[in-house]
Amino acid sequence: MKIYWYGKTCFEIIINEKTQEPVSVVIDPIEQIFSKKDIDISILTHASEYKKGFTITAAGEYEVKDVYIRGIPLKEGGLIFIIKAEGMKLCHLGGIDLDELTEEQLSNLGLIDVLFIGGGEDDKTRMIKQIEPAVVIPMDYDNPELFLKRVGVSEKEAVDFYKPQKKNFEELEKAEVIVLNKK
Repeated sequence: MKIYWYGKTCFEIIINEKTQEPVSVVIDPIEQIFSKKDIDISILTHASEYKKGFTITAAGEYEVKDVYIRGIPLKEGGLIFIIKAEGMKLCHLGGIDLDELTEEQLSNLGLIDVLFIGGGEDDKTRMIKQIEPAVVIPMDYDNPELFLKRVGVSEKEAVDFYKPQKKNFEELEKAEVIVLNKK
């Protein structure tokens, strides 16, 4: 699995990338970038007319090409998406405008390996502590410094992509922060 960030809340996740049939999952695709690119699954966390590949825009459970996706609606509006693939569980919080989750919402999430969360002006550290992911990837920010300071990371060099591996998560004592360069 490889994860790329395209800015705002847009990520491309290449699942089974080393096989002959990799699966491209794009969350909140940016039309100018993905109009000529093959996408197997598009996940839209907010209203958009863009549709490419198998497009998920609503709450529910989906399974496409051995990728399990669950959209969880919030009473406050918006959707949280869970993606299960390659033995890992990823959670994309979209652009939700909450500082913390309820016990019911947390139980719907379960254990999360990789959490995509807003890294901009709103402080999301309380939510990160609630969810307790193995890895945190900030999104929707102009400069990661404020986010890094809030989560107690002094310096973190940004990388072009991230390759999560389940075996590495068990060794972590606290959530690892991965900052991605905008592709």
